[in-house]
Amino acid sequence: MAAYELAVEQRADCIEIDLHRTRDGHCVVTHDETLVGIGGEGEIADATLADLRSLDAGGGEPVPTLDEVLDRFGKQIPFNLELKQSTRGAYAGLEAQALSAVTRRGLLDRTLFSSFYDPVLATLRELSADARLALLISRRFPQRWPERAHALGAEALNPEDGLVDARLVEDAHERGLAVYVYTVDDPRRMETLLGWGADGLFTNHPDRMRAIVDASGLH
Repeated sequence: MAAYELAVEQRADCIEIDLHRTRDGHCVVTHDETLVGIGGEGEIADATLADLRSLDAGGGEPVPTLDEVLDRFGKQIPFNLELKQSTRGAYAGLEAQALSAVTRRGLLDRTLFSSFYDPVLATLRELSADARLALLISRRFPQRWPERAHALGAEALNPEDGLVDARLVEDAHERGLAVYVYTVDDPRRMETLLGWGADGLFTNHPDRMRAIVDASGLH
């Protein structure tokens, strides 16, 4: 939560968070599907919310739920919600749960749903014709992104930085897709990507990005 507060203070345009589902059906916000990174054992799919609350998500904070994050920040800043999977595959019901949390708060038009997994995005599309979708691609799995994005009705492509050159940005734009590149912390690289027409960048340092955007007059 402290990181999200800082993002708002540093005038980020959006916050990207990762979603998982506990054994007892809570949608929680943390990066990995396993608990090792926050001092536990096993994985989120086999843990209860109480199990997660006993661990340190960073700075002594507990792992938050999506509901808690949206209640506190949903009206302040848009979110990009990345839907993850467990080590055994998709979390049953995560798509509907995330969509419901956003819709109940009137935040659907301010929220981008993203995933590396086409079936997850396809489920979101089946649940809502109005859900805003972004296809994540990495250097490990970049294949057939134009066809996949079109089939899903995605509005954006979220590529790993190592995949991106001017041609990819141009190609995506020709297909009607915005391009949001992850993860870019070097100011020179930020300037290069923006010069190629990237629509947004994921960064751990929104203050650096904001300074560049403000100086350039870009939005």
